[in-house]
Amino acid sequence: MLSNLLTKFIHTASYVTIIPLARLLPASAVNDDSLKGLAIYLPAVGAMLGGILACTCLILEKLNTPNLLLATIITILWLTLTGGLHFDGLMDTADGIFSHRSKERMLEIMQDSRVGNFAVMVGIANFVLKVAALTALSAQMLPALLLFAPCLARLAETFAIGAFPYARAEGKGKVWHDTMRFPKDIFGAALVPISLLIGCTIASKGALLLPGALYFATACSIGIISAAYLNNRLGGHTGDTYGAVVELTETLTLTIAALAKSAAVI
Repeated sequence: MLSNLLTKFIHTASYVTIIPLARLLPASAVNDDSLKGLAIYLPAVGAMLGGILACTCLILEKLNTPNLLLATIITILWLTLTGGLHFDGLMDTADGIFSHRSKERMLEIMQDSRVGNFAVMVGIANFVLKVAALTALSAQMLPALLLFAPCLARLAETFAIGAFPYARAEGKGKVWHDTMRFPKDIFGAALVPISLLIGCTIASKGALLLPGALYFATACSIGIISAAYLNNRLGGHTGDTYGAVVELTETLTLTIAALAKSAAVI
């Protein structure tokens, strides 16, 4: 049982990050069934990414790295660890959605390998906004938020995968949708971020309970709204829109946290 869970986690991490964990598996473990039932493991992969980002942040803070430089390094590392997979999905989705064509034409545009004007504008806006949000957040809160952000964004992605139909007859993300047990897998996937919240609350002696709970609720709300909006525009989801949900949830939730911090709400 444990071996199977670990194998599934490794397959998930290998697909959505550049971390070469698949090398730990025997060649016989990589087959046509490798991508089946992996959606539930996405928040766990997000927690792994968050752990790397949080540790990097702590090291940079120890080196007295200026806030803007620290935020830029973290954002570039974040993008690098995922191989730009979700960022690319956001850009492709932007080209389709903002073309204001029919749903069928939007899906065709999203498949085009060429980068359009809307993709560039949304990509730059997303990158700059994430850097600005990380710059504005306090050193005390930032490591914990970096731990939460990728995890909760992938919980939102899991929701998008299971709650809405797949918009194409075939595609890289279809097996994720077709083999997800919705809503059962949502509850399983939520165990990781809930455990993180409990762990951070205990480690901080209760100080992170309220801001952590607010961040959790905000991320889930943004994820649900983003997933529902894209489903409404396209009549379903694709691999690109799954990536867009991740990026939107990460960036917008961090932005709201930064605004709340500046307003002394948290």
